[in-house]
Amino acid sequence: MRARRLLLGLVAAAAAGCGGASKVKSAPPPLRPQPRAVAPQPQVSRDDCEPISPSEGPAPLSYAERSVEEAENLANQGFSLLQGAGARGADPQSGEQMIEQAVHRLITALLADPYNVHATYNLAAAYARINRPQCAVNLLARLVPLRKLPSQSAKVEEKLDRLLGRKGYKGRLDPDFFDLRDDPRFRELVKNF
Repeated sequence: MRARRLLLGLVAAAAAGCGGASKVKSAPPPLRPQPRAVAPQPQVSRDDCEPISPSEGPAPLSYAERSVEEAENLANQGFSLLQGAGARGADPQSGEQMIEQAVHRLITALLADPYNVHATYNLAAAYARINRPQCAVNLLARLVPLRKLPSQSAKVEEKLDRLLGRKGYKGRLDPDFFDLRDDPRFRELVKNF
């Protein structure tokens, strides 16, 4: 009770101190900070892969560390997505999403088995399709040392035949690499095949 009387007394004193009948002024406008100048962002090149030599790269994994079956499954999924993205009648937006999913699966396949020729070649094809020529050339360069491995040489030769239109492909070049054929880095690499 006493607290209530004290509160009413304070309210009455505050009202008397305000001048009683004077009008209440409106609140001042809020203070807004001045907009800061935004520094221009550096342009990210679509060709963001650095050139590498075939001898560079991570150390080979031991056979016990590799997951060959998982890598093969992921590589096949990535290949199917690439084919679906290039199918006639596919809308461009879903095609881009399919290529993005394919790239993710193919990279994961190479992490599971760095010696997977199918994943290496198809990731190079995906990069060539999204206009990242240096990335594509780097991956195709990985086929050079894989070609020397007895367990992989037949698979590498099949992919190179497809890339260059040799043997069973009878001049039908892989369409994924059409835009890359005029690139001097690609032409230099093909001399090694």
